[in-house]
Amino acid sequence: MATGIATFETKVPDWEEWNVKFLNNCRFVILLNDEIVGWCAISLVSKRKVYEGVVENTLYVSKAHQGKGLGARLLEHLIVECENCGYYTLQAGIFPQNIASIELHKKFGFREIGYREKIAQRDGLWHDNILLERRSKKINYMKNVLVLCTGNSCRSQMAHGYLKKLAGDKAQIFSAGIETHGLNPGAVSIMAEDNIDISSHTSNHVDEYQGINWDFIITVCDHANENCPFIPAPNAQRLHHNFFDPSKVEGSEEEKHAAFLKARNEIRDYCRSFIESKL
Repeated sequence: MATGIATFETKVPDWEEWNVKFLNNCRFVILLNDEIVGWCAISLVSKRKVYEGVVENTLYVSKAHQGKGLGARLLEHLIVECENCGYYTLQAGIFPQNIASIELHKKFGFREIGYREKIAQRDGLWHDNILLERRSKKINYMKNVLVLCTGNSCRSQMAHGYLKKLAGDKAQIFSAGIETHGLNPGAVSIMAEDNIDISSHTSNHVDEYQGINWDFIITVCDHANENCPFIPAPNAQRLHHNFFDPSKVEGSEEEKHAAFLKARNEIRDYCRSFIESKL
C-alpha cells in the first residue's frame, strides 16, 4: 500500500472484511521464516451465474522480497489451481505505473485488453487502471465457428444447419458470405428432408461479425477462399473444402433435387467429421 501504485486501498482491511471479499479457494501465501512475504487470492467479477468462471486475481509481494521470483511462483501456482477449479478467465486491474506487475502478468499469458480512465481515487488523485485478461486453454468452452462462402445462400447455410445440430453446446455457429445472395429455397427444402429447419436463417455479410474471436473459419467454396477479405483471427484454425454447388445445376426438377441431395450429403459427412475431430 505504501508504494501508492499497488492498490487504491489506503487502510489494511480486517480479517472479516478480507475474508468476505475473496473466494475461499485459491488463496495462497509464501512463508519465509514464519513470515508471510507474498500472497494471492481471487474474487468474483460478478455474482451472475453466467460469469461464475470469471475471477479477478489479486497478488502482492512484500517490498523487501521483490525481485526474487516470488510473484512468478505465486501467479504460476494460482493459474494451475484456478484451472483445476474450473475458472476459465482470470482478470487483473493494474496501475499503469506498476510496470513490473504488468510484465509479470504478460509473462504468464495475460493480454492487455484496455484500460479504465480515472476509474478511482487514491489520496485525492484519480488514477487509470490497465485491464489484463488470461483465458485458459485447458477449460472447455463454446468455440466460435464461422462458415464462409460467396453469397451465404446455399452451401454455407447447409453447413451452418448441420454444425449447429451436431455441435450442441460445444460451439456457436455462424455463417456469412463475402456477398449476400439471400437464402436459397433449394437449400431450405433439402435440409428439411433431413429434419433440419434453416428457413429462419438469414444471408449475412462477413463484415457483420467483426470483433468475434473465431476458433475456426471454414470456407466452403474456392471463390470465397480466394477472395475473402482479411479476417483478424490470430487464434483461428482455417479450413477449406470446395463443396459441389447445386445452385448452378440446370435441368428438370428431379435433376435439381439430385444436385441438392448430393451437396447436402457431402456437407453432412464433412460436418460430422469436423465435429468428431475438432470439437
